Amino acid sequence: GSSFYTKALHFEIIGHKPASTKSGQTNPPVFISAIPSKTNIYVGEPLSVQYKLYTKVGVYNYQVDKLPDAVGFWAEEIPKSSQPRLVSEVVDGVRYNTAVLKTVLYYPTRAGALLIDPLSTELEIEVKSNQRSRRMFNDPFFNDPFFSGTRKATKKFLSNEVKIRVKNLPEPRPANFIGAVGRFQIKASLDTNAVFANDAVGLSITLAGIGNFKSINLPEPKLPEGVDIFKPERSESIAIKGMRHQGNKKSTYLLVPRVAGKLEIKPIKIAYFDLTTKRYVTISTGPIRMMVYDAEGNQALVTSGYSRAEVELMQDDIRYIKAYDGHFTRKSASALPASYWFIHVLGILTVLGIFGYEYRLHQYDGNAGLRRSAEAMRVARNRLKQAQGMAEDSPELRSLLHQCIVSFIGARLNAAENAIDTTELVSMLRQKDIPGEVVAETRHFLEGLNMDRFAPGAVQRSASEWVELTGKLLQNLGKEL
Repeated sequence: GSSFYTKALHFEIIGHKPASTKSGQTNPPVFISAIPSKTNIYVGEPLSVQYKLYTKVGVYNYQVDKLPDAVGFWAEEIPKSSQPRLVSEVVDGVRYNTAVLKTVLYYPTRAGALLIDPLSTELEIEVKSNQRSRRMFNDPFFNDPFFSGTRKATKKFLSNEVKIRVKNLPEPRPANFIGAVGRFQIKASLDTNAVFANDAVGLSITLAGIGNFKSINLPEPKLPEGVDIFKPERSESIAIKGMRHQGNKKSTYLLVPRVAGKLEIKPIKIAYFDLTTKRYVTISTGPIRMMVYDAEGNQALVTSGYSRAEVELMQDDIRYIKAYDGHFTRKSASALPASYWFIHVLGILTVLGIFGYEYRLHQYDGNAGLRRSAEAMRVARNRLKQAQGMAEDSPELRSLLHQCIVSFIGARLNAAENAIDTTELVSMLRQKDIPGEVVAETRHFLEGLNMDRFAPGAVQRSASEWVELTGKLLQNLGKEL
């Protein structure tokens, strides 16, 4: 008998500016868009930017030389587990195939109106061929690019620039603010709480959480008189999770108390800016207590086994007397047992194997064509495996299968795959004395696949059948090339 209601949702509808090239062309066949996650942020607040490809033609390869310049930011690219996949999307009433080329995480280091420069990339795309055959009929059907012919060409593209408004953190700032923005916890501990005077003890300070770790330096502890402190060992374990940095930073100090008695290290306090509540939060470790005994103390000592430079020096300075724990050998027994010869023969074989492996690597380093040919089958099988995981109606499946075969043949024949078409490829196979049935099978496969790519439904063959035929053809070509 009760009624339940959701919260009201508010949103604003704004006009969308059509994408255009430098020449003012609306709805170009290929363009790249930089899409920020937000445009109004605080100093130290993370911002992700997706560099997204929009295309109406085939795209085969892309190359990003470097990330865009972004003065006032430090940036880190978010690694991708696989090649970008095409997804169909409608922009201003025009259907594009889209793929995210790069995703970069930016952290602003100062306030103001900041600018992220355009991303520059080279794309290998499909363009219309300049050679056009005479047509007997003025039918729009025959004006399709499939009948006019296409070729591959490499062109350079630029994304749009991204403007970001960065706000300064609120004033006044706490005295113990270290520039941390996000959400954090801090803890500190000793590896033992009872030591002799002039003995070493380790103090570890760990800051964990989510935020701008790259801009944070851990504070140093304030020690009472009578305690020496040495330069710390620093370590960190930070990864990108959910479009933000998460992990911990750790500093380990070596302390040497010189005076016996009870010692207390004051709490280590830091302040950070919480993006959720938009206010500063102070966190603390609490006091750190330690009992120091004199050199002749009768109190029980809790030892830590902590490895220190003093211990290493002591081991080098003192040579302990050790009892003989070996065994005697009978005079009649062989001084060189079978295990001796086995180890030496195994060592010789290992060295020969290493030399052979390095010789093969030198061959690959000096001959890019040999390296490309050796890796051709592995690359082709990876692409075929990727195609097997695609959906039946995936728009890029047939392009991937075409690239699988053409790239394999180009690598084995040491030819640039973007510079050959089906006719040239078949001619090259015939020059290599490849059996006629394999050449005919290759030509028939590529022609049928091209027709199905550019005129869907022209060839009555499902995606699974194309994948199976690609595997068989790849196996036949592998035997001959």
